[in-house]
Amino acid sequence: MNKKVLFLCILLSILVLSSIMIVGESKRNTIRPTKAESHLEKIDPNLSQLEKLNIALSSPFEQYMSIEFIGDSITWGLTATGNPEDYASGRDGTLSDRRDHFDSQSFVNKFKRYIGSQYMDDATPLFSNWDASPSGESVVEYQQEMIIFPDRENFEVGTDGDALQEVKRSEESVSGKQLIFDVSDGNGLIRFRYTGKEFTLSFDSTENSLDYELFIDGVSEGVFSTSVDGYDNRRTHSFDYVKDALIEIKTVKNDTDGKQTLKIGGFIVNKTIKISNQGIIGATTRSYVANNLDGNTMGDGIAISDEDQYVFIQLGTNDRIIAEEVEKGSGEFKKNLEILVDQVNSNRNIILMCPNPAANNDPYVYSFDTKEVCNVITQVAQENDIDLIDNYSIFEGMETSKYLADGLHPNDYGHKMMYENIIESLEKD
Repeated sequence: MNKKVLFLCILLSILVLSSIMIVGESKRNTIRPTKAESHLEKIDPNLSQLEKLNIALSSPFEQYMSIEFIGDSITWGLTATGNPEDYASGRDGTLSDRRDHFDSQSFVNKFKRYIGSQYMDDATPLFSNWDASPSGESVVEYQQEMIIFPDRENFEVGTDGDALQEVKRSEESVSGKQLIFDVSDGNGLIRFRYTGKEFTLSFDSTENSLDYELFIDGVSEGVFSTSVDGYDNRRTHSFDYVKDALIEIKTVKNDTDGKQTLKIGGFIVNKTIKISNQGIIGATTRSYVANNLDGNTMGDGIAISDEDQYVFIQLGTNDRIIAEEVEKGSGEFKKNLEILVDQVNSNRNIILMCPNPAANNDPYVYSFDTKEVCNVITQVAQENDIDLIDNYSIFEGMETSKYLADGLHPNDYGHKMMYENIIESLEKD
């Protein structure tokens, strides 16, 4: 090899090494997510409604979740043991009707108790009722504290400028670890997506501590100090309910000279699951829209709020009844069900359910049978890409006396089968 070629090879090697060093240095001084950007994308739209619910039940990043059941007397729990005998007192088919008791054997209450046991570690149930209703326990809420450290796939953690980050073990920290930002001239940053109303940041004391600024979907919530002695100092940030919002915590220097530090021990999430039974005895799809949804003039409120993101709907049994003021046939039922679904939708996760078979399908009383009810619900679910739970077919081939209390409403065994079918649908692989 002549000297000229040797010189060129050496020069090329120097250039390559310099490039590697420059690239390495540039990575050191830019935001470096611990995981891929895709983890901070909004909730996957390709997931089904039940898949989203299943994930949300265990996720600390969905701090506040509200599940609602819309239906008629079957959803209400009529004929299930444990309900009040004066349920009909003052009833007018609106949200001001009396409600069920939590201890009853209805499929909704069984679902409530299961969620509290299996997903919320047997947390103490907190009971309440719809404000316009004079009695009952239609609402239950469970709360459980969860501690998370920002080193999992849901977080993006990095630095910008002359700043470093590291994770160290710390027995005194709330999580047993510390995320440490050392900043001379730059920022440390944490990002994650979040649904809920609050979270608590735990930070540990350090000399010359950094402040931090909190952003929710790009809007600053203020700058906060961490100049407090000791470990596990907690600050709770409360805000209006947000859905899948981008949370950002960015370090802020309060001393222009020298290095400053922030030690984060973790996030404490008060996981809250609220489940409401908005089943109304005697309701049809038509009456439910008129009496209980947005635009109603009954004065008892609106059955769903912006926070109700998971809604089970089981109606149709009463839509079969022949009445002078209502058109006959399953076509009318389909039209009204579609209206109800459209009103409830608003980017909520809707799950449609077929009701159980009825023993009485007298053509002088009913314009179509309960099998046709399920056919219509199935069709609407398919046309709108909505998950369906079929509580009709699970009873096919059985004597109605085994699962019905009065020829229409399920007995305790019928409610048990419906509850088990809902849980199986929710948790299937």
